[in-house]
Amino acid sequence: MQVCHTRMIHFLCRYIVALLLLIGTNGYAQIQYFNPIELLDGKKKATIPFRYIHNFIIVEARIYGIIPLQFIFDTGAEHIILFKREYTDLLQVPYDRRIPVLGSDMSREIFALIARNGVIEVNGLAPQPHDILVLEEDYFSLDEMIGSPVAGLIGGGFFRNLIINIDYKRRQITLYDPATFEPPADYISLPIKIKTNKPYIMAEASLNDGSPVQVDLLVDTGAGVPLLLHNNSHPSLHLPDHYIKGKLGIGLGGYLEGYIGRIQKLSLGSIEFPGVLTSFQNVDENWLQDKDKYRNGILGNTLLSRFDVFMDYNRGQLMLKPYKAKQEPFVMDRSGLVLFAFGTGFNQFAVRDILSDSPAQEADFQVNDVLTRIQGTAAKYYTLDDINRVLQKKAGKKLKLQILRGKELMRKELTLRDLI
Repeated sequence: MQVCHTRMIHFLCRYIVALLLLIGTNGYAQIQYFNPIELLDGKKKATIPFRYIHNFIIVEARIYGIIPLQFIFDTGAEHIILFKREYTDLLQVPYDRRIPVLGSDMSREIFALIARNGVIEVNGLAPQPHDILVLEEDYFSLDEMIGSPVAGLIGGGFFRNLIINIDYKRRQITLYDPATFEPPADYISLPIKIKTNKPYIMAEASLNDGSPVQVDLLVDTGAGVPLLLHNNSHPSLHLPDHYIKGKLGIGLGGYLEGYIGRIQKLSLGSIEFPGVLTSFQNVDENWLQDKDKYRNGILGNTLLSRFDVFMDYNRGQLMLKPYKAKQEPFVMDRSGLVLFAFGTGFNQFAVRDILSDSPAQEADFQVNDVLTRIQGTAAKYYTLDDINRVLQKKAGKKLKLQILRGKELMRKELTLRDLI
């Protein structure tokens, strides 16, 4: 399994910007579509329950009416993509052709196989035939990174022409027939542009020197960051004075090099987010010349999950209603520990990496230490998300942890502090 680099803090590892899949120019033209209205099977609306794990929206779907699998719902991708080829191989699914896919580093070309008319049955919807892109290799191995099995992703294009409501609080996606949908009156409505079945929104990023920059952002539920900016996509975009250099996560093209810091403010119409935790990444200059792919960055789930969200692809509207009147600060890991889950139920946890000059390094944690107790409670009773929440507690909080190093049990104590 690939893992995050030592210089990458826990925040960057767990909020993987791994799902920014871009089908090559000759690829997406070959994918066949169905009419999404058929998903509703004559109803005005249909609701899909989801789990919210590691800032990813996880829905259950059956492929070919047989195998139940978990998929990430990703508005930043256009198609259905299966990471694990063993499922279609097991069903002896024929592949029509091999096509190039651009990895999330926007440069490296890898390949996927097209499985024609694969029947997809998303929980709560009528089954539909749909072409599936099957990666030749599992480039992600996300299971251990997020502590739950994930077989692939369902791109926003699967639901195109429907109204999509994402209710993060109730953990459900509701799809509406646009012919009968009435826009809610008490939501803030913002214009979006649809390119290759993906939504983009204009926002204003105020950098720490006070300079505002108009940025074109992909609205991406497949990215677990609050905000990512391509700092070479606009002459006024630049890194803040204080940042951490490292790897932003693992994508199809390999490790994503970049930085993390905070900008002064992000504005979406009248909605303002102060001190947004922001990832910064350079992208290939040739990619910036493509009008269908060009963007200044990504608006991710960590920010979107603060709202009840409606996306109207047909009318080009994003409608938001905040769950709270005041926007709270964006928090991140305060320990310097990078953990992964393993075992049958993903309820065992080991140290993959440690950030330099962090509380974890000062407490002499080492790679491959297995976490056995947290504040006196056996680690097996936690999920990876539970542990992440513990590691994000207030600065100054003392944590008592027990680890297994080889055959030796050891007690550790660390004091959380802000790393950026």
